[in-house]
Amino acid sequence: MAVVVLWLLGRTPQWFGIAASAPMAWFMFRFMLRRRKVAARNIDRCFPERSAEQREKLLRENFRSLARMVFEVAWSWSATPRRIRSMARIEGAEHVLRARERGRGVMYITAHVTCLEMGGRVAAFEVPEAKGVYRPLNNPVLEWYQNRSRKRYVKGSISKRDPRAIIRFLRKGGELWYAPDQDFGARRSIFAPFFGIETATLEATERFVQLSGCAVVPMYPVYDEATRTYVVNFDEPLKDFPSGDAREDLGRINRLFEEKIRQCPEQYWWIHRRFKTRPEGEPPFYE
Repeated sequence: MAVVVLWLLGRTPQWFGIAASAPMAWFMFRFMLRRRKVAARNIDRCFPERSAEQREKLLRENFRSLARMVFEVAWSWSATPRRIRSMARIEGAEHVLRARERGRGVMYITAHVTCLEMGGRVAAFEVPEAKGVYRPLNNPVLEWYQNRSRKRYVKGSISKRDPRAIIRFLRKGGELWYAPDQDFGARRSIFAPFFGIETATLEATERFVQLSGCAVVPMYPVYDEATRTYVVNFDEPLKDFPSGDAREDLGRINRLFEEKIRQCPEQYWWIHRRFKTRPEGEPPFYE
């Protein structure tokens, strides 16, 4: 049933999806109580300089972005290339070419923003040979539909559960799309600052580069509400990464993400329990 709904939503015009996301956001805000509580906690801690009213406004705007995301995923998986191009643009493509000049693999690092799926679809116009690191879905039908749809515009996907395949792919000169800003526990992470909070940050980001010698290019998608355009920005390849100091390197990635997030904070995935894992001795972040 979910596949049918996504297929149908993918054929709706953009104006309809944007309009329909308003009542959908109201519904999600009212009934997704657990996720709302997590998002509110994250926003309160990450933006202490804002007033309570401003943080509440940001929380509601975040749910509007989450509602719009449903349509963005559907469009990404169903819309024609011509239609996607009509509502998107790419900036910084010259940085992709510079990274490729090294003759090694390239890892495009990004953060979990609400328009991430659309960002991947748009980025594919510039990096069609890239593969994405993804988390397999529990629903086998949705898993099939997701992978089938993505194969229309990217080379393929690699499960996050198969790091060896990721390293092999990069060593062979492959291009990889990777979003490491999630909490997978202390065993695979190092604590590094993110919005002023010590945050479990995946060591794999640094390890993949160490073991493959790939270039690292920041890639960040945003939805420009004024023009109703999805903008994918590629930044210049990171220099001197890794440096040999894991905490500093991972903190650098976190600072990069934080800078981008602050520009459009309503579009970040605040409903994720990003600060779940705490340093020894600290109280739980979420109650």
